[in-house]
Amino acid sequence: RLLYLEGILQSSLYGETSYHEALVHPAMLSHLNPKRVAIVGGGEGATLREVLKHKTVDTVVMLEIDENNVNILRQHLPEWSDCDELPSSMKSCFDDPRADVRFVDAFKWFTNNFDINSADKLSKEDRFDVVIMDALDPNDNIEFAADLYNNASFVRSLVNSLTDNGVLVAQLGQS
Repeated sequence: RLLYLEGILQSSLYGETSYHEALVHPAMLSHLNPKRVAIVGGGEGATLREVLKHKTVDTVVMLEIDENNVNILRQHLPEWSDCDELPSSMKSCFDDPRADVRFVDAFKWFTNNFDINSADKLSKEDRFDVVIMDALDPNDNIEFAADLYNNASFVRSLVNSLTDNGVLVAQLGQS
């Protein structure tokens, strides 16, 4: 099974697990006690699935711009968001009580909530221990893909959203 967005391959059932494990677990394990995690994108639910494997996690805020895409993926590729084997979780990771899935533009959400002027006013409880960028590939020929990685205000807001020992991870295309 393959996932295409605007004609561009985004994900494949073959290799999906190793990609998401490599994206999530090094960041999660490099933080001593990740409790609050944010995911930018991740509509297929596989990044959420991997984050929820960590018992320290209290809250995962997943910011996905396309609710329709998530609903289609939940229906046709449910194995990518299957949390059935996790203790005290639901069949779908999207239904896990720790998952706070928001259908918003993550670019606007981060720049509005974590800009340079508000960073000093935020408490530790407002910040994230880990932020995972599982959005479009920066090399995809999609209008706003490059902004997710190259816009200084957005990148600064991601950094501002982190706790003192917070970790930011992003996939940056093929090597």
